[in-house]
Amino acid sequence: MDALNNLSYLRKMPVDSESVRFEMAEIEAAILEEREARKGLGWTEAFLGKGNSIRFFIAFFIFLLQQWGGQNSVSYYAPTIFKSIGYEGASESLLASGIYGIVKVVATAIFVFFLVETLGRKLSLAISATGMGTLFYIVGSILKTHPPSSSLPAGASPPPASKAMAAMLYIYVAFYSMGWGPLPWVYSSDIFPTRTRHYGLSTASGSQWLWNFVVAFVTPRMIAHLGWKIFIMFATVNIGAMLPFSLLIPETKGRSLEEMDVIFGAVSAAEHAARIQESEKTIDHELLHDTKSIRSETHSKGSLEAARNV
Repeated sequence: MDALNNLSYLRKMPVDSESVRFEMAEIEAAILEEREARKGLGWTEAFLGKGNSIRFFIAFFIFLLQQWGGQNSVSYYAPTIFKSIGYEGASESLLASGIYGIVKVVATAIFVFFLVETLGRKLSLAISATGMGTLFYIVGSILKTHPPSSSLPAGASPPPASKAMAAMLYIYVAFYSMGWGPLPWVYSSDIFPTRTRHYGLSTASGSQWLWNFVVAFVTPRMIAHLGWKIFIMFATVNIGAMLPFSLLIPETKGRSLEEMDVIFGAVSAAEHAARIQESEKTIDHELLHDTKSIRSETHSKGSLEAARNV
């Protein structure tokens, strides 16, 4: 009953509200399902149990794609990247790098506070991947057709082609910040039930840092050996892998944690609904019992008060 009162307080709705009772029943049903389906949880069952392996695959693969999408290569080696597109002076390349970081922070804040729950996970990731890939193709094409001149005098302003590529990179990081920057973390938190959440988020975090290290390690070599082709490579990852992945994963916007087992096949929708109904009956019985107890107590107090008055 305490849990129901707390939920009622958090939702700012009456205890006997149908919405509160349903949510409480759903939570209790999910707990029962987790207890029954995950008794004696171990490594093997956690990673290979029914409905779990696909979630661990998504958590691992989403961060693999995020790291190979190109943003960290540009961010970690921004002065080198901007120098490669024509910002020769140290002050110019550092200034361009600073602007890149500011755009990233502002775009991320706008998306997280105003758009993440409006667009949904899949659409945001798809738009983000499409925009990132398109802009990287543009940067690679401009760099191929208008390579920066090595004979520019010291202190000279970057040529128009270099400024265009820098602008494309700024727009690119805005697209990154509205999807593939923050959303892999959000999505990984969405999909795991309480029972396996510690394993799931550890896998996601481990994947992120593993591929972060790999990309950071190989980026200087790729810049030196690939030149303009590095942007084409990242663009191909964005369009060829990240976009299809965005369209294939289940949408989790507006779905409760308790629904994730149904979405990923750990339990059937019919079983889940039956357990919710059973929990609702238990809650209704508890509410009825508490109401009768309150009425009985009130009646007893009233009778006692009347007897005293006599």
